[in-house]
Amino acid sequence: MIIDLFKLKRSGKDQEQIVFEYQTENELSTLPGVEIVYPIKVDVLVSLTGNHSALVECDVSFTLKGDCTRCLRQTEKTYNFSISESCDGESVYPVVNDKITLDKMVEDAVLFNMPITFICKEDCKGLCFNCGANLNTQNCKCKK
Repeated sequence: MIIDLFKLKRSGKDQEQIVFEYQTENELSTLPGVEIVYPIKVDVLVSLTGNHSALVECDVSFTLKGDCTRCLRQTEKTYNFSISESCDGESVYPVVNDKITLDKMVEDAVLFNMPITFICKEDCKGLCFNCGANLNTQNCKCKK
């Protein structure tokens, strides 16, 4: 997704709200057995801050689907977060020819907000290390 700051300036507005769905060709999930359910939803507010600069504020939502790290149950969870980036010629996400490309910003934000482990619920008991019983659904018969 590309934001054209020149076009925004010509419209006479200093802000623009953009909602889009994003799908990357890069694999963003680094968790084994877990994948992103596309599309990633992005709600952007772009505010001009100068002739060739802008503040980009995004609300991002993505869903992960895969095996719980503890009990291996198939799970699907949605993660929501916000990011805010100042964009100019010198920033991490630079303005080039009065345009800002949001793809890298969204991908970096998703990677940064990816959980380290993927669990079905906070109090997941996991599997018995000895017999493999799912301790969320049954009691283990192993001797303690």
